[in-house]
Amino acid sequence: MQAIFGIGAIGIAIWQIFISKEYFNNIKKQSSPLLLALIALIASLIFAAVLIVYGVTTLYSLL
Repeated sequence: MQAIFGIGAIGIAIWQIFISKEYFNNIKKQSSPLLLALIALIASLIFAAVLIVYGVTTLYSLL
């Protein structure tokens, strides 16, 4: 069960980074304020980083 959580967290983090990259590419085309868009982008990348750390530590604890 721990392995599923670890792999799932890493998978979601990779997906989150991909979505953040697409969002960053589309920031110029959006009508939202630039500051709020950057805050959302940074929060998304922090969430992805936390998921990667959680996934790796979970998988490492199984060894």
